[in-house]
Amino acid sequence: MLYGFFVLLCCQLLGEAVRHVTGGPVPGPVLGILFLVAYMALSDRFATKRVTERARATEGAADGLLAYLGVMFVPAGVGVAGKLELILDNGTGILVTLLVSTLATMIATVAAFRLVRLLSERRS
Repeated sequence: MLYGFFVLLCCQLLGEAVRHVTGGPVPGPVLGILFLVAYMALSDRFATKRVTERARATEGAADGLLAYLGVMFVPAGVGVAGKLELILDNGTGILVTLLVSTLATMIATVAAFRLVRLLSERRS
């Protein structure tokens, strides 16, 4: 479990370091997740008993953190409840933004799905 937390934190640190050095537009946590995905993919590719155990330890640490993810939203919810008047004053803009972003997300998801399906059919 400790090794899993170590890997997660190293990926996070590496992502932040790359972001800081390059100054690119991609946030450090996103780069960290990409490094984690690469680590997990490489651990599958070079699957020995020791590598598999370490990858499972990383998965266990990540699952442990995900179990408490909902707790992270409590401070945000309290902050929103404290600014209820501001939300009511800007309700129309918030509602339009939510609807447009939801629609854009659905369209992007369908487009990505269709693209992947088209590419996979071409390979078959």
